Amino acid sequence: MNSMITRLATSLFLILIIFFIIYSRNIWIFSLAISLVCLLGMFEWVKNKFKNLFLGFFIIFNFGLCSILYVLLNENAYVLYGLIIINTAIFDTFAYVVGSKFGANFIVKKISPNKTLEGLVGGVIGSAIFGLMLGHLYVINFIALIFVLGAFLAFIGDLFISYFKRQSGVKDTGSILPGHGGILDRIDSHLIATPILILFL
Repeated sequence: MNSMITRLATSLFLILIIFFIIYSRNIWIFSLAISLVCLLGMFEWVKNKFKNLFLGFFIIFNFGLCSILYVLLNENAYVLYGLIIINTAIFDTFAYVVGSKFGANFIVKKISPNKTLEGLVGGVIGSAIFGLMLGHLYVINFIALIFVLGAFLAFIGDLFISYFKRQSGVKDTGSILPGHGGILDRIDSHLIATPILILFL
């Protein structure tokens, strides 16, 4: 119970920070926040002695660079970037809840023992519903399909970090975020999904 409260409190804190960054529409604040996240992620990669340092740094750096360039060059980027972040969070939440309640068929147990087919389907459905709602409200073409793609990419990003955690024998990449673990534990789903989704929005 206490761990769940801690997790929810940290999640609320992170949501408020993200809302402030998006609402401020300040490229310097946004760039500083993204750069700090990437630097901490790279630090965790080194600290946990994950293999393939170049690949890890490339994935993290690519996420940061694409995020900053997208906001810098796109007039409506702050809102759209926020929607991408929300979609990934919805996928994570639906996948976690559905997987916890109904999960029985494990997908890649050797890499991530808690990932189930039921959780993946639940997450994809959550993203699809979010995309359909946005498409209806704001008439954004194909956004439901884009967000479903984002759901699968988020799943791949999650597995990507889980693979290296498994190799190094660690459960979490850090402890900077109470109830969640490290920075990489929190942004794993975004590392691959975000750079690709911004190409479509």
